[in-house]
Amino acid sequence: MTKVLIVANETVGADELMAEVRRLPDFATSEFFVAVPARPLHEVHGSVWTQDGAQEAAQSRLDSTLQILDREGCSARGEIGDTSPVNAVRDALLDFDPDLIIVSTHPEGRSTWLRRGDVDKIRAKFGKPVVHIVSHVREEAPR
Repeated sequence: MTKVLIVANETVGADELMAEVRRLPDFATSEFFVAVPARPLHEVHGSVWTQDGAQEAAQSRLDSTLQILDREGCSARGEIGDTSPVNAVRDALLDFDPDLIIVSTHPEGRSTWLRRGDVDKIRAKFGKPVVHIVSHVREEAPR
């Protein structure tokens, strides 16, 4: 059984991410923890936002992803994480010791995480294998 930490926000239920998860050799018996950093929507949209709105949106995406994994017969749980994906990983590692971390981002040019080098920081800081998936999902409407 592989223990997998998935870190994603707007891309959390993306086809590319789920395809990568399903490619794991022991996918059906793996244990998953999904950390969804609740990023402020204003970073992309320039609109007014509230932290509550960001939390609600992140919770909805988390619930949807956990339902997908549940339908696949996988053991999965998760939480809304710190707004920083690096800090969200740090916090998740307090209760979950993964064999693998999968980070899903938007493509370069759209991804704040890639602009800040967050994937590389996660690789360097935590000493776990990290797989980076670029996911293509539609942009959410501002809340």
